[in-house]
Amino acid sequence: MKKIFLLLPVLFSTMGVAQVNDDNLGINSTAKPMRDYLSSNNNSHDVDDIKYSMLKEISETIGFRGGKAERSVELLKALEKHSSTLDMMYRFEPLISVEGYAPPVIVEARDVAHITDEQMRTGTRVYEIIKPARFVSNPPSWRQYLKVGLYNSAIEQPELAVLPKNLKERGVWKEGIISGWAKGRENADDVLRSNFSRLTRDYNGMLRYSTLLQLNMIKPPVISQKILTVTGSDERMILGDKVKRIDNKATLELNKNQWKPTIK
Repeated sequence: MKKIFLLLPVLFSTMGVAQVNDDNLGINSTAKPMRDYLSSNNNSHDVDDIKYSMLKEISETIGFRGGKAERSVELLKALEKHSSTLDMMYRFEPLISVEGYAPPVIVEARDVAHITDEQMRTGTRVYEIIKPARFVSNPPSWRQYLKVGLYNSAIEQPELAVLPKNLKERGVWKEGIISGWAKGRENADDVLRSNFSRLTRDYNGMLRYSTLLQLNMIKPPVISQKILTVTGSDERMILGDKVKRIDNKATLELNKNQWKPTIK
C-alpha cells in the first residue's frame, strides 16, 4: 500500500486538479467561488459587540461550507482522474466469498505493551476483528469510502436581515468568509485523508482474513441456507425462495495446534 502515499500528494495538489475537465469526469458542481459570498450592501456605522459576533459567526460558517464545497469539487475531480489507479489498488471483487459475504476486517498490531503498576504485559502480534463478515449485493468500491463527507453543492445565502449593512460590517463579514473558507478547504483535505485511512484499513483487513484463513488461525463464518418452495402472502408470492444466514461469526483460533505452519 506504499503507492497510496505517492498518490495522496497528487490528489491534494490544486494545480493537478485545475487541468481536469468537468464534463469528462461526470461531476456536476454548483459550488461557488469565494467572491460570490464576499459581496453584500450599504453605508457606514460602528459595529457593536453583538452584531460583530453574529456577523463573524454567520460569515465563518458560510465561508467554511463554501470552502469545503470548493475543495471537495477539486478532490472529487482528482479522484476520478486517478480512478484507474484506484481501481487496481483496491480490488474488492476477489475478496468476496462464494457465499456472497464480504470477509471480516482484521487489524494487526505488533510489539504492543500494556503496563499497570502491578503488571506489564507484552505481545509480539495482536489480531483483532473490528468488522464482522456481512452479506453484500455488490463488492465494496473505493468510491463508497473516499466520497463520504465530500459535497459539491452551493451553499444557500442567509436572509437579507443578517447581511452586513455598512462598510465596517462588510469588513467583519469579509474577514469571517476568508477565515472560514480556509478552514473549510482544510477540513475537506482532512476528510479525504480519513477516508483513505479507513479504506486502506478495511481492504488490508480483508486481505489479512484470507491469509489467516489459509493458516487455520481463524474460523470462517458458519452459513446456513434454507430453500423454501413457495412463500408469500395473499398479495405476493415468491417461488424458489432461498434464505442464507450467518449463524456464527468468524472467530480467531486460539488453539495453536490447529494452525498450519508457514512455509517460507
